[in-house]
Formats: sequence, structure tokens, C-alpha cells
Amino acid sequence: MLNSAGKVIYVGKAKLLKNRLLSYSRFEQLAVRTKMMVSNITSIEFIIVNSEVEALLLESNLIKQLKPFYNVLLKDDKTFPYIVIGSAHNFPRLFKYRTLKPKGKDFFGPYPAVSALDETIKVIQKTFQLRSCTDAAFERRDRPCLQFFIKRCSAPCVGKISQEEYAQNVKLARDLLYGRDEVARHTLTDQMKEAAAAQDFERAALLRDRIRSITEVQSKQYIQIDELTSIDFIAAAKSGNFAAVAVTFFRTGRNVGTEAFLIENVCEMEMPEITELFITQFYKTVAAPAAVVSNCELENASEIAEVIELSSGRQPKIIYATQGAYRRILYTTMLNAKMKLKRDTVKQYSAELQELCRLVGIKKIDRIETYDNSHIQGTNACGVMVVFENGAIQKSKARKFNISDAIAHGGDDIEMMRFSLEKRFKSKRIPELPDLIIIDGGKTQLSVALEVVSNFGLSDKVKVIGIAKQNNRRVGDEKLVLENGDEKTFGRNDELLSFLIMLRNEAHRSAITFHRKKRSRKLTLSVLDQVPGIGAVRKKALLEHFGAAEMVKNASVDDLKMVKGIDRKAAELIFDFFKQAKS
Repeated sequence: MLNSAGKVIYVGKAKLLKNRLLSYSRFEQLAVRTKMMVSNITSIEFIIVNSEVEALLLESNLIKQLKPFYNVLLKDDKTFPYIVIGSAHNFPRLFKYRTLKPKGKDFFGPYPAVSALDETIKVIQKTFQLRSCTDAAFERRDRPCLQFFIKRCSAPCVGKISQEEYAQNVKLARDLLYGRDEVARHTLTDQMKEAAAAQDFERAALLRDRIRSITEVQSKQYIQIDELTSIDFIAAAKSGNFAAVAVTFFRTGRNVGTEAFLIENVCEMEMPEITELFITQFYKTVAAPAAVVSNCELENASEIAEVIELSSGRQPKIIYATQGAYRRILYTTMLNAKMKLKRDTVKQYSAELQELCRLVGIKKIDRIETYDNSHIQGTNACGVMVVFENGAIQKSKARKFNISDAIAHGGDDIEMMRFSLEKRFKSKRIPELPDLIIIDGGKTQLSVALEVVSNFGLSDKVKVIGIAKQNNRRVGDEKLVLENGDEKTFGRNDELLSFLIMLRNEAHRSAITFHRKKRSRKLTLSVLDQVPGIGAVRKKALLEHFGAAEMVKNASVDDLKMVKGIDRKAAELIFDFFKQAKS
């Protein structure tokens, strides 16, 4: 999808293109950010592919290449260190290497924590004594280096080990890095027994020490990964327009570190969709493990695995973990994601908060409260308060206000707003004062909010602004109404406007959700609930017997007595109640 300047603003895929485009035509049903996107579209280009796998891969490639504004973008690509055992030389070298996209079977990793990588290399050097020098240094040597004397290298450069024996050590080292440590240990045990039988006790002692090194590695394992050689645990956390995804890497059964990534443009996406898009982008630059474990059930798991194979050369198992050791690791991975989100979103919104401080004339904003109402012609009315603190929307601090029909009479938004604000400031359960209140509305709603704040003696402590649609009602063309009556308009892609719309959108969504729940509860009420002395058990029995409340209203005392649990006294009570109601 392209804007008027010919720039790609969104890339998407669809099984049924007609249905996908029709979904964008129902403009009033779209989320706010999607409305902004649709209002910017001037042309659409299509690419036809042969399968869903190709569509996933092409979508991922185009997002990476074009960086469209309305797509989820993985901002912070990282280069991870890998362990490499070369295969081109007769005596392969062991070393570490950083790369964006490793190729071939010589790479083992990634290792987010360099300390874990260094420890692994140290164990391999002590156990298998593979060389770490460059090929040029190898060719120049005429005597062993220090690594040989501290038993970290077998000195193949000066013929201290045969090519066949060195190749055997390389194979055992690869087995260990692939997670096949039992194979390596059994092979070394057999060799130790043979050396002892031949009375070559020095070699037997060396092989014993190597077995101890492998056992030491095993003793540090946190979980047993069975036949899997490597596994990544992925968990996501979301707040507003941002999400953080953390990845915990296990290699050869050991935790080698966790990395977290910040993603934006996710305000209207669910966790499974965020996780899917992250995985398809992440494994374009990172070697795929044998398995990926997620705390979300992914609908397109098999297609995603095929896409990873096309870009990374390996198809992982994609597992949805609900219990056991995997679930415990996902829990700690989730904590890392939440920490990343809390830390980085504060930085992300710092420019917008500074601009907001300048507009409203205060030095600092720590807490923002956004208010909205929801009702249908004054019925089932409710109000909500959404809190923005520490760089994120704090859902645990949100509040809901039940508004009676008498206050909301005929859909009086002004009185409903007044009620919500007065109830909030009267409440002793909310001791914190906001630095800024945002009202969904223009000058009229703003004047009511200012009046309430003034009545509570908070005019010098709490600032109030309104955000309102302009006459064209187009999303993205909102204006900001300040306390002095001034109005501020923005460009359609202004970051401060996007921030304010995000807050208003969250309040609007919460209000609608609360209103729907309130309305659905009222719809489930029955006239039988108004009959004194008729509880849930008798109500159920009456409805099961007569089929509908209307039939109960017209039933005689004798008919009512036939219901299980209804005696004559109760039957007369029900009959008299409906008789009086009719009269």
C-alpha cells in the first residue's frame, strides 16, 4: 500500500485478497491506527506467489527492505558471537566469530553472553585440545606455543598429534557442541579402557580428565533437552504501541544468555501475531535452533518453520509450552521482556512528553490520566480512566465508573464526564494526583473538566487538555484544545499526535469493553429476578419447566406448584407478584 508520495506504508499478505481489502472498506469498524493508514493510501500494488510459505517469506523480506511505517518493525538487529570449527584445513581451527547470518555447519550458536561462549571454548580446549591460532601462524611455527604447555592445544603445527587422531578430537568436539555429549563420553571411555589395558597410563589419565570435563559441563545443565541440540525460548510483552520480545538461548542443554528486542507499531495486534512476525524477521539474521518454544500458540507454525528453513537452512520444531521446565524458562524470559519494555518505552516517549510539557506549560509529566465515556442513548452508561506512567499504560491502575441512567439521561456526555471526574477525585483509593488530564472532546468537555478540577482546589497542580476531531472527522486530523482555549493542529504523521491518539484509543477501547459487559449483564436479567424470595435455584427450575419467563407470568398457582422446589406458599407469592404487576 502506497501513499501520495509513492512511498510504501504497509506490506501485507492474504489468502483471499478480495476479503482482505473489503475488511479495510468498513472504515468505522477499524481501529484508530488502521484508519490513519487507510486514509493515507492512494494506490495498492499486488504480487502473486505460489504458496503461503512464499507469501510469509516475501512479506518478511519486503518489510526488512522497505521498512513501511505501519508494519511491525524489528529495530535492533544484533550480531551474535558464534563458535566456529573450520573444515577447510587438515587441522581445523577453533575460534569465535561475529556474523549477522552464519552459513554452513561450522557455526555453533548464537551465544548472547560472550562469557558463556568463552567458557564453552575453554572446556573444548581443555578436553580436545584443538588449535585456536590462525592458519598463517600455524604455517610459521617450528616449535609448540604456550597453549601446548598449559594443555590447551595438541600442537598439530609441529607434529605432536597425527591428523587422524586430531580429526577424531574434532568430531568429538562437534558432538559436544551439537548436544551429543553422551556419544563423546562413551567414545572417550572406550579409548581410556583401551589405553589402560595397553598399560599406557599417561594417555588413560588424559582421557579420564577429558571425561571429567564433559561431566562438569553436564552438571551445569539447567534442563535436559532430550534429543534436541539447541533450543530458543521466546516470550513477548506489550504496552500501547510497543512490544518487547525476549529470547533465551539454550545450546548443548545449557542456558547461554537472553536478549530482548523492542518492536513498535503493535497497538492493535495480539501476542500470537506479534510473535509470528518477530520469528520470521529474527531468524533471517540468526542461525535457527533445533526448536523454538513460545508462550503463544501460533496458528501458522508449520508455514513459519518452512520460511525459517528457506532463509536459515534449517527447519526448527515450533512448540507451544504450557507446563513443566519449558514453562518455567518462558516465565523468566517473559520477565526479561517486561524489563526491556519498561526500560525502553520511557526513552521512546521522552521526546513526546517534553513537547507535551512545553505545550501545557509544566516542567515534568510523570502521570497522565485519560477519560472517556460509553453509552447507547444514555443507557448502560459508564466512564473509564486510563493511566500512563513510567513510559507505559498501567492497566492495573485503570478505573471504571458506573453511571446511572438518571445522570446519563438522553446521552448527556457533559454530565457523564463530570460524574467520572468527581468520583475519581473523591476516591481515597487513588491517592496519586495526575500531572495532566486528557479529555476526549473539545472546548465544552474541557470546560467541565476544568470546573471539576477547580472545585477540588487542584487548578495549580493538575493541567487539563482535550483532544477532538475536526469537522471532517478524519482520523489523524485531530486537534489539541488547551486550557486557555487555544487549539493546536498537527501533521498526519506527527509523533506527539500518534502518542495522544494512542492514549485516547486505549481509553475508548476500555470504555466500550466495559459498556458491552454492563449491557450483556443487563440482557441476562429476567423478570423473575424481581420476585422476592425467588433465588437462582428456583428461577432455573421455573425456566426449565415453563421454557420462558412470559409463561411463568401467565401460570396459575396450581401450575406453579408442579415445579420442583416450588411449594404452595412460593407459588402464591409468584402469582400475586405478577397479578399486581399486571394491574
